[in-house]
Amino acid sequence: MKKKRISFLPNIDTRIYMIFGIIFLLSTVFLLYQYFRHVDCEKANYYIHADEYLVNKVVEFNDNTQGASSWKWDFGDGTAVDTRSRTIHYYKKPGEYIVRLTINGSCTHEKLITITSISQQIGYMPVIEAPDVAAVGESVQFNAEKENGESWEWSFGETATTDALGKSPLYTFKTVGDKKITLIVNGDVEHTAVKTIYIAPKAIRARQKIDIRSYEFEKPHSAFSLPQGDAQKDPLVDMLQHIPVSPKIRAGKDSVVSVKKAPEISNEQFQLLLTQVAGQSKTKDDFKDYVCENYRIPVVINNEKLVPFDEFCQKISDKKIKISALRLNKNQENCIQNINIHYKIKKWGLWMKD
Repeated sequence: MKKKRISFLPNIDTRIYMIFGIIFLLSTVFLLYQYFRHVDCEKANYYIHADEYLVNKVVEFNDNTQGASSWKWDFGDGTAVDTRSRTIHYYKKPGEYIVRLTINGSCTHEKLITITSISQQIGYMPVIEAPDVAAVGESVQFNAEKENGESWEWSFGETATTDALGKSPLYTFKTVGDKKITLIVNGDVEHTAVKTIYIAPKAIRARQKIDIRSYEFEKPHSAFSLPQGDAQKDPLVDMLQHIPVSPKIRAGKDSVVSVKKAPEISNEQFQLLLTQVAGQSKTKDDFKDYVCENYRIPVVINNEKLVPFDEFCQKISDKKIKISALRLNKNQENCIQNINIHYKIKKWGLWMKD
């Protein structure tokens, strides 16, 4: 009696085994390819540098991310994408540009750069030319020295606004005291020139000249001495008792109300506070002084959404965020009026727009 051979594999065409083998081999090769070209997006190592971010000046772009094998630089000005790891670019017009770098076709990073048409590195601090002392009611001549200066904003310390425009203004002071003169050239508030001058009271001039020859010198004390005799009551004592005394007048406070400005805060400091809001260690109330207690200022999110600031703080609370660009717009009192922000949130291990 013959024993039956037990087969663990069914009778299937060998070509099917070959197809499955080829698919398995291709899958293995693809997984190995993806593994070796994988880049940790959080550890991207790139920089954008320029001596001056000016029109028609060289801006250098360089990426040294470990494991990177392909690059796409989008310069934000409508020009062609550059696929080199290190390259240079020239911007033709001033403005703000969002640079996007895509590494290995998956990791995308954004950075905001500002291109200007006026160099701020030539002559750094402006120089104010003015007298150290002047008088109330007199016209004072001011002059500014700043290489490549195109716009001039003067404040003469008597108001909270800009008092004059132009390189060499005239100004007449109305009050006495030390006056803090400030000058901003080309809108560069980081290099504001300051000079303090003293404004003296208006000089009082004699209406007519005094003839020294007509001056009567004092008589000797013997001419005023009284004759000897008994002491008598001075009639002036009784007279002074009937002279009414004017009531004391309380000095009134200065009616000029000084305008309180909001404290200064940079984009980087504001960005750090927002990160702490996302981590729930800060709230909208920590921005009270910077927004002048107006929590309804508009926030533009990724050039797509518009929400009030208090709602935005609730929106990012308890989320992991990564801010790529932030711009604050302020008024004359330094209060933040609106915010433009570009950021991403982390969902399911991936960074994506909110």
